[in-house]
Amino acid sequence: MKRYIFVLSIVLSAITTSCADLLEQEPANAITTEQIKKILESGDEDQVDIILGGMANNLPYAIHRTLGYGGSGNDARVNSPLRLHYYNSLVGYDIVCGAGVSGFGSDAYLSYTSRESAGSTHNYCFWYFGWSCVVSANKLLQYLPETLNSSKLKDYKARALTLRAYGYNFLMENYRDAYNPAGEGLMIYDRIDPSGTYKPLTSAKETYDFIKQDLAEAVRLFAESEIGDNKDGYTADTKDIDLGVANFVLARVSLLTGDYAAAISACNAILPKYPDLITADNYGGKNTGTAAEPEFKAEANALIKFGTINPEVIFGFEGVSTFQNVVYEWLNTFGTGYGGASSNWGRIVSALYDAINANDVRKSLFLDGSTTFDNYAYPTSPVTIRTIPTYSNLKFAATEVGGKKEPTDLANLDVCYMRTSEVLLMKAEAQAQNGDENGAKATLNTLLAARTKTGETALTCDSYGGASTALDMVKLQWRIEMWGENGLEYYNNKRWGITVTRKSNVTNHWDEATITPSQMKWAFPTDESIYNPNLQ
Repeated sequence: MKRYIFVLSIVLSAITTSCADLLEQEPANAITTEQIKKILESGDEDQVDIILGGMANNLPYAIHRTLGYGGSGNDARVNSPLRLHYYNSLVGYDIVCGAGVSGFGSDAYLSYTSRESAGSTHNYCFWYFGWSCVVSANKLLQYLPETLNSSKLKDYKARALTLRAYGYNFLMENYRDAYNPAGEGLMIYDRIDPSGTYKPLTSAKETYDFIKQDLAEAVRLFAESEIGDNKDGYTADTKDIDLGVANFVLARVSLLTGDYAAAISACNAILPKYPDLITADNYGGKNTGTAAEPEFKAEANALIKFGTINPEVIFGFEGVSTFQNVVYEWLNTFGTGYGGASSNWGRIVSALYDAINANDVRKSLFLDGSTTFDNYAYPTSPVTIRTIPTYSNLKFAATEVGGKKEPTDLANLDVCYMRTSEVLLMKAEAQAQNGDENGAKATLNTLLAARTKTGETALTCDSYGGASTALDMVKLQWRIEMWGENGLEYYNNKRWGITVTRKSNVTNHWDEATITPSQMKWAFPTDESIYNPNLQ
């Protein structure tokens, strides 16, 4: 590690004279880690930015990226992080994929048994993504000096620690059972080790203690860095890993591990910075056309075009490419991807649709049990004609973007990884689990009021129906609010120990499956266990 070489050729001309003396050593364009750290210890923010700015600014793209790396890396179901989450969503109850046994997405819908297979080609995509986040973070962390005497250094370290925690939590949620302190965890790599030494497995508690330590330090450093317009650690750019993202991951991790007071505290830190919710008028797709010729304008739907109408986005990206965009490919019923023209529509299970209150605007985001869009003409070449079936989602619907209906335009949508509504749900669940029934209801009532149809009396936990306790209402609202988003039904079912029984109380599930919590995890991939004796 001491002689690890860092190549800086693309920034040489911008380095100040004092740095240039070091950079001009032989071999050209290479200096040691210790020399980099000495430069960084100077506290000169311009030099810090020149040396580490590129690495730090690229950290968000460890989360939001295309996973093209051979094997099944070009499989559209698993070639981006959001698609990994949707792949998990299909191993559940609330989403019905298509209308029968056919198509690319239907195979993912039926794929829950593959999690037991260490040789599954899709398995490695999950493993690779989680560890790639950890490695990207450690690459930056290895260059940071012990003393962080500049705001930029504190900001950069906080970003890396947050990303590392995110990656480790992703791996724990996908490769381990729901949290049990005595259960199995993962190998802890807190630095890049060129020797390639395999670390032993730790317990679940030890792994999550490491994750929480990273996040606690990240929260502290973001606050001390004084980044953002208000110098409070929060930035306006939704692509930034900032204090809001760190607190969001901390809230999620704390909820997963039963540390409810910490989860509430992290949520309370976020909510004053993101106090507003999407209005009913901009929540999901609205048909401005007719039943015969539906028209859904993307710019009016805050879930797929943020603009000024989505104040909830804590971490998200605008105008993303097709391969990173799960909305375009899988969730836009009118899109030309697998979830549209290829007839693998994302449909809500009928039992959940029936559980949505009639005065809830979210009920209008799905076709009902008797409505279809007949003979819809998708803008493919040649044109594809399909009848869009009952219960298909309109939540992410767009027939046109910027007034255009071409496939390339329909792909130009936005994606959100973290938003305010999920913070409210995490807080309400933590309150309910902590015995604060009234507090949980009050938190949920904020969300329900925003989801009430215009002109109707604001919904509350007591008027909504369908749940006898605050915790039951929290679970119902998780399913409704976050339908189709970030694999959350899957991860929640696993956390709550819920066995999915697809044919129970429904009319539109076509796969009869029982999926237990023990099936909601991947085995360690064969490619890893062959070489790592600790995984055997």
